[in-house]
Amino acid sequence: MAPQYSRDNEAFTALRHHDDYYLSGGDLFFLIEQFHFRVHRYFFERESNYFKAQLATPASPGAPRQGTSESSAIVLENVKAADFAKFLWVFYNPKYSLYKAPVDDWVKILDLACRWGFHEVKGLVVRELEKLEMLVIDRIVVYHKYEVDRILLTPRYTVLVTREEALTLEESTALGLETAWRIFTARERIRAPRTATGGVGPIPLAISDAELPEFIKEHFEISEPFSPLLQEESIPEPPQPPSKSTLKDKEKEKGMDKEKDKAKEKEKEKEKEKEKPKNQDTQKNKDVAATAVNGDASTAVGTKSGTSAQVEPSLQTNADKLGSATTTSSTGTGNTSGDPFTNSADSPAAHSKFTSRLTNLFTPGTEGKSTEGDGLGGGNGTTEPLKPFETPSSPRAPSPTTAKKTTNNNNNNRRGKNAW
Repeated sequence: MAPQYSRDNEAFTALRHHDDYYLSGGDLFFLIEQFHFRVHRYFFERESNYFKAQLATPASPGAPRQGTSESSAIVLENVKAADFAKFLWVFYNPKYSLYKAPVDDWVKILDLACRWGFHEVKGLVVRELEKLEMLVIDRIVVYHKYEVDRILLTPRYTVLVTREEALTLEESTALGLETAWRIFTARERIRAPRTATGGVGPIPLAISDAELPEFIKEHFEISEPFSPLLQEESIPEPPQPPSKSTLKDKEKEKGMDKEKDKAKEKEKEKEKEKEKPKNQDTQKNKDVAATAVNGDASTAVGTKSGTSAQVEPSLQTNADKLGSATTTSSTGTGNTSGDPFTNSADSPAAHSKFTSRLTNLFTPGTEGKSTEGDGLGGGNGTTEPLKPFETPSSPRAPSPTTAKKTTNNNNNNRRGKNAW
């Protein structure tokens, strides 16, 4: 009697590799219906938390890790092999970013993406469905089932609320009780009262076309903004070469910038010129202050050197008197030559007296002193003291140069005395 095989044995004996998605470089094995799929583990761990947790589960002792071979392939139930192949097409699309598929295929891919938590795949499906044409009722049903952002349904709700025909029983059943009730109540709120002819306006005068979308959002409780996940990624445009007009505009801007720079430089120069008088006044004030300080110092120096400064006029006065006395003596004795050594006596004694008188003249503190009459001081044997040079009540302090010259003259006078 021939052995009887059950349907499980039949299914097991009919296993085979999938024609498109049994990849030689794959490291993850799936078993769906009668087909083995061999794909890359990377996509499932990266995109899905469901598979990431399942693949991270350690294997029991002595057993191979799940999904690493055909014998340990991951079995996916309640999934058709054809639908899973369409889902894998998203990752292995040979045309890269060009995804062209009918609405039914996208809906099947959306179903698997929501089941396993592939959020990026879900966003891709919604963007592609927005590009395709669908019946309003079908789109609302799909978006409700897979919890797509309701903000995308605002224009679809508006169509059902503003159309003349009410919802049919089949449409109401497909939409569900809550959605159908909201659509009916919204239609009643925006309806105008019946006219005399029995007609009903689709939109009342109180609500304009611009206000209608806000009314729909409020009535259907749509408050969440559009999810950035559903926005289509914008591709940056390649840079374009600048046009001639753009280049001219840039050259004009450069010329204007240069003119602005020149104007700024001129303003700076004017400010500097305005500051110059201020600086000069400041410098004059400093010079005046320095002169005042130097004047005080010169006054102090002149006070100390006042005695030596007054010696010079005293000596000069005495010398003048000496010359006058000599002339008188010479005249009285009949000597017209003016030579003191050719007087009437013309003796060594007279010469000695003259020398003594001359010495007294150029020796400080001995002016006008004489013990005998020599005819040089008046001829009476006593010489009146010579009066010093009378200085003003408030003498001007000599400068350092004058004081130096006075000192040099005194030194020369002393040398002359020694020479005599």
